Amino acid sequence: MHSAHLALTFCVDKPGTLDALEAVLAIARRGGLQLAALQLRSLPTLDSVFLDLQAPDPDLLDLFMARLHNVIGIDSVEKLYSKYTEMELV
Repeated sequence: MHSAHLALTFCVDKPGTLDALEAVLAIARRGGLQLAALQLRSLPTLDSVFLDLQAPDPDLLDLFMARLHNVIGIDSVEKLYSKYTEMELV
C-alpha cells in the first residue's frame, strides 16, 4: 500500500479562523485525504495552523494545495515537507 504525506502551515486572520478551517477541512475531505494532525496556535491578530495530511496518491495532495490557495483569508501557505512512502502489508 502506498501512502503520501503532506505537512504545511498557514495563517488566518482571527475573525475568519473557523470559517477558513471549515473550508480547508471540507476540501481535504472531498479530496479523499485523511487528517493526521491539526494544530492551532493563537497569536494576537492571527492564528497559525499546522496540518499533516495523508493520501493514497500524491496527486491528491497536489490538488489539495492548488485548491487551498483559493480559500479566502488564508495567507503564508508554507509546505513543510511532502513524502511518498511504500508500505507493505503483511
